[in-house]
Amino acid sequence: MERFFTPACLLGLLSACTAQISNTMPTYPENGSGSNQAQHSRGTAEESHPAELRYGRYTLVSTEPTTEQRDLLAQIIDVNIPSNLNPSVQDALQYVLKRSGYSLCPDTAAVKVLFTRPLPTAHYRLGPIPLRSALQVLAGPAWQLTTDEINRSVCFEQQKTEAGVAPITPVLPHQLEARP
Repeated sequence: MERFFTPACLLGLLSACTAQISNTMPTYPENGSGSNQAQHSRGTAEESHPAELRYGRYTLVSTEPTTEQRDLLAQIIDVNIPSNLNPSVQDALQYVLKRSGYSLCPDTAAVKVLFTRPLPTAHYRLGPIPLRSALQVLAGPAWQLTTDEINRSVCFEQQKTEAGVAPITPVLPHQLEARP
């Protein structure tokens, strides 16, 4: 009797696990035959321009542009500038701007001072960092980043100070300590 009782109990437990559950989710007609085609998600948002689309079976995608798509200088970059170029600051700025949608303004006499400087070793690797911050880091604190949104170009102007020289930040005693 014990041999019959154990398999019968096991079958009873397994059959309880496979009970059919009614589908409470509403079904929507398929929009095309492909499984990766976008479908409008049903919601209370505007039906003409939904905020989300169903893409595939389990994915909802936003239809709103991201911050990086609205403001191209806000995109996060991670750049390694090739050291074999022996780059100048201008070379590094052009390299960083390569696929950003922006270009560097033509060099004038004022920015030629910046553009002809050799790139510091600390700037060969930048990121992850916003593009705007990377450009400012490459130029340094004596230069102000300006953009021409119509032509999508990036320019630099020297910071204005009373004496015409960039202010020097004082070194505090705790900054003089040697680091291991």
